[in-house]
Amino acid sequence: VSDSCYKVVDIRESAIREYKSLDDKFYSELLAVYNVGKRWNLPKYIGFCHYRRYFSFMDDIPNMDMIFSRCDAIVANPLVLDMSVREQYAKYHNIEDLEIVEGIIKEKYQDYYGSCETILNGNTFIPYNMFIMKTEMFPEYIEFVFGVLDEYLNVVGTDIVKRIEDNKDKYLKDFEPNNTIEYQYRIGGYLAERLTNIFIMRRLNKIMLCDVIITENKYNLEINNI
Repeated sequence: VSDSCYKVVDIRESAIREYKSLDDKFYSELLAVYNVGKRWNLPKYIGFCHYRRYFSFMDDIPNMDMIFSRCDAIVANPLVLDMSVREQYAKYHNIEDLEIVEGIIKEKYQDYYGSCETILNGNTFIPYNMFIMKTEMFPEYIEFVFGVLDEYLNVVGTDIVKRIEDNKDKYLKDFEPNNTIEYQYRIGGYLAERLTNIFIMRRLNKIMLCDVIITENKYNLEINNI
């Protein structure tokens, strides 16, 4: 999103082609985030939606300068869970992955650790890795999220299929679609949603909450199944 013009760009094919070293299945939508952050000369504000989810105001985009004179970022309305964020992750994924990330933050990103514990032990969660923020904050976001995920891969290795197959009892649940390797393979995207929440709490003082329009429910999921 630019202060002078607005356009939606689908960069998935170019990102996959030019960044073959990044696993697009593992990183999910983060592949586009990385691609934009490393390649583009960015305008005043930078934001990401999904091909099947977008902020409700994007049908009639308001004046971004006016919005950002009052806030640091626009994010999706949070979910209020009936359990903690930590418990919710354990229900749908392998809790050991989140515990590894928690340990990495405690050891290498100590400034974020307090926010990490507040997010994981609380029951409020901003979904989807969707945001619009001031571009000046974006490099710090990239450094934090990808830095943690790089450390995670250093711990568990890059053969994600093997990791899941070796730990099927921890990854594969007894309900769809969480009972498939394909779905659980997107570990990087799921962890990044929690990392995005931690970054928002630690670094973005004022946020604007916005409804998200979902054009297609690909997996026919409950809203909490993320």
